[in-house]
Amino acid sequence: MEEEYIRVINITVIGVISWGLIFILVRRIFSNYSFDFSTRIVSTLHATVAVVLATLTIQDWSCPVCPIASTSSLQQMETMAFSLSYMIYDLICSHFDQVLSIDNAVHHSVCILGFVAGLFYRKVIYIL
Repeated sequence: MEEEYIRVINITVIGVISWGLIFILVRRIFSNYSFDFSTRIVSTLHATVAVVLATLTIQDWSCPVCPIASTSSLQQMETMAFSLSYMIYDLICSHFDQVLSIDNAVHHSVCILGFVAGLFYRKVIYIL
């Protein structure tokens, strides 16, 4: 059990660093475009990979959210850690943009709290 939490923490830390490096790479490739354009590319990449990972964790396609309030599998926890790392990266990244948005900060903070709670209690959560 402890090994699973160590794995989740590692995925989160490595994920935050990786998202930052991906952003820097995208920023260099699209240097003529805006900061916002680069963040949207990284966001689209996260959304695509997150949907694929979440789809792969579905245990029963006849009832994708069943059993309700079940204990998360390791694969589901890894997927939540993946998205948690993106939310942390994006919250940090948004502070470097020229316009600070309180609603964006609240959105990311609530998502981060939800992912941390889901990981702590080992329950599958669905954040839209």
